[in-house]
Amino acid sequence: MLEIKNVSASYGMIQILRDVSFHIKEKEIVSIIGPNGAGKTTLVKTIVGLLHPTKGEIRFKGENIEKLQPYEIVKRKITLIPEGREIFPKMTVEENLLLGAYTINDGDKIKEAKERGYQIFPVLKKKEKALAQTLSGGEQQMLVICRSLMSNPEMLILDEPSLGLAPLVVEKVLDTVRKINEE
Repeated sequence: MLEIKNVSASYGMIQILRDVSFHIKEKEIVSIIGPNGAGKTTLVKTIVGLLHPTKGEIRFKGENIEKLQPYEIVKRKITLIPEGREIFPKMTVEENLLLGAYTINDGDKIKEAKERGYQIFPVLKKKEKALAQTLSGGEQQMLVICRSLMSNPEMLILDEPSLGLAPLVVEKVLDTVRKINEE
């Protein structure tokens, strides 16, 4: 599904990634671990087109994507959940979710995606008219995941999904990711 082959990436003159290679199969859950500064976020940014590799290939379902822009990568159904629970705090839960469906032109499909998200995270249904800033940290992370699922991605990339969350909430978030993968 995703193949990274001899990828190198830099910020200016500072090389962060050097000849990174790996392959991810469909339905496989992969975790990239390492200390701060090891290049995990740089790798994620390179996969989703926020940073272009200085060398190497990135293939998704057989297609070279390393030169594509982020919006083109989203159209290929790769979605990034960045670190830091990026929500729109002054918008409601429902409005945040609808932003995740911007690539869908069918109102019925948007409604289906929203209801599917509410099935995964019932607490969001109860709070759909609440401002996102009023949610707890765990609920905000659920909102970010749910918003990302609105576009029905084939590959979901999470960067630091447990950052700042209580261990019990981390376990719930990771269990949810496993369940989503099984569907």
